[in-house]
Amino acid sequence: MAEVKPTKQDKIIKRNDRIRKRFAYYTDTKHFDSQYALDLLEDEYLPLERETIWLIVRRTGHYKNL
Repeated sequence: MAEVKPTKQDKIIKRNDRIRKRFAYYTDTKHFDSQYALDLLEDEYLPLERETIWLIVRRTGHYKNL
């Protein structure tokens, strides 16, 4: 039986989960300030803007169900 290819939506959901976990790691484990954690994430996920990363982390707007 053929494997089901992950859709673009699945890839976005996985990316958003990675961003949330990384933000939690920076703020909870490393005890970095949230603004500094956003700066680091902005550098890691370069095409995304700071506001988009913040929406993903806070699960607000379009990103609340992803």
